[in-house]
Amino acid sequence: MSKEEVVKKCKGMIVVQFCPYKENGDLDLEGLKANTEFLVNFSKGKDVIILTNGSTTEAYANSIDEQKQVIKTVVDTVGGKLPVIAGVSQPGGRETIKLAQYAKDAGADFAMVVLPYYHKASREGMYNYYKQISESVDIPLIIYNNPDVAASLIDVDLMVKFSGLKNIVAIKDNSPNFFEYFWKSVRIDHSKLALFAGHGELQYVAANSFGFNYAGYVTSIANFAPSLSYQIYEAVGEKDFSKAYEALKKIVPILDLYDKYKKKRGSLSILPSIYEANLMYIPVGKAAMDYIGLHGGPTRSPLDNLTAEEKREVARTIEDLGINKVA
Repeated sequence: MSKEEVVKKCKGMIVVQFCPYKENGDLDLEGLKANTEFLVNFSKGKDVIILTNGSTTEAYANSIDEQKQVIKTVVDTVGGKLPVIAGVSQPGGRETIKLAQYAKDAGADFAMVVLPYYHKASREGMYNYYKQISESVDIPLIIYNNPDVAASLIDVDLMVKFSGLKNIVAIKDNSPNFFEYFWKSVRIDHSKLALFAGHGELQYVAANSFGFNYAGYVTSIANFAPSLSYQIYEAVGEKDFSKAYEALKKIVPILDLYDKYKKKRGSLSILPSIYEANLMYIPVGKAAMDYIGLHGGPTRSPLDNLTAEEKREVARTIEDLGINKVA
């Protein structure tokens, strides 16, 4: 399959999974399997991609062996019914390449690599980092452009350069710069590099309302409310942005919880707030999963867990939104 043919498949609602843990903190692989089956059943006839072993999956808090178990469990459960992106990011190139090769051997369709997140790369070093990975593994690669994780950001010129590498097929773009969305749309050959809205539903609607050609978006909300999220994808596909806006408003109560709980806890990040992720979406999402009958469980350190009252508030919000429990 040519690179252009692979890029055409890079579209849709990309559900980034939570990693379910048991109360003792161990991996809950049976829970992960059930969560994955829920998404597979929802996804029939729809443009849906599963992304696992990423930041939302708390991959950084899992051992390499645990990360491999997560990838294999998801790939085996999906059974080829829809595409799977496996996060393979490690602090250095050699270990990233090893995990990318494992993801390929396990049957993942794509491997996603975040920007180097311990020692920050120079501009030349960043290009060489991804070039080395691209030349070392035969699996379509997605670059995760995330300043919150790496305190670095790939600009438009470097993205254009990456589009020339043989198996880099997409960018998960967490840039907050709306002006860059325009320049990426204009300057990138979209037959060689797909753009995914890493900030989710809001970024996807905003960018595409201006015709900026983002092919998909990454969402955690779809783990427990896939219908709410997919309404947004469908409305944008119809270019009905009034309908998309109304669909966006439905998820506002969930977004409000993220903000409320973050403000309650405070932040030590020295990044400008526009670059800082609100990680409360992970414990909120996990509590929502537990409430509807799927599997979330606690987070692993250093993330916060919710209080008992906060979990009750999440449950009330889910009920008010009419999100059904899993039978």
